[in-house]
Amino acid sequence: MKICELCCRPSCCAEYPLPSSAEATVPIGEVLIYYCDQCEKHTNFHPLQVHLLPEEVPPEEHTFAKCDACNKPAIFLREDVGDGFESDFYYRLYPPHDRHVGFLLPPVVRTSYEEAVKCEGAKSWIACVTMVGRTLEAVTKDYDPKPKSMFAGLQTMHKDGAISQEIYEWANELRVIRNFGAHATDEPISRQDAEEALDFLQAIMELIYYMRPKFQQMKTRRGLTKP
Repeated sequence: MKICELCCRPSCCAEYPLPSSAEATVPIGEVLIYYCDQCEKHTNFHPLQVHLLPEEVPPEEHTFAKCDACNKPAIFLREDVGDGFESDFYYRLYPPHDRHVGFLLPPVVRTSYEEAVKCEGAKSWIACVTMVGRTLEAVTKDYDPKPKSMFAGLQTMHKDGAISQEIYEWANELRVIRNFGAHATDEPISRQDAEEALDFLQAIMELIYYMRPKFQQMKTRRGLTKP
């Protein structure tokens, strides 16, 4: 059995040799614009190699690149959640970010969440809480597109038992903070407000899109294997 030198797992990356530039989904030489921690600003990253993991769920594309300004290396990830790698944002695996969602999200939810994380990284606190609210609204629309507002959508989810009373209170507070960010008011939005809003948003998404399906899978598995 082969052991992958990259991730130390059997029958994994070792079965998929590094693709040539012709096979890579990002042509070698195409520039990525991303924030460099060393330079403390957005710089150009020059891709050196692209590696695919097609049997991961979802399939993964890893791009090894270097900053054109300071020459520091970085590894970027994109996932194919059903509509191709090109539809996903690049996420930097190394040097690591503080935030990453490692489970499947509906496209509009993922897009809004990633924009919120970008705003946090740029220290744009008002924009961050606004995008947190947009993400939460996308969650309600994914559950039921009929309600006309986020508040009505949260009420529907709560009434149907899709979220508990506690999660409903968390989500409603995020809705209130979003309103302060989205409208011209004297209410200040601090770094702590933005970071905590993202913390609670991640917890809500993890419950709905990861832990709940995982629990259902566990119940199904135990039901099928029970003597």
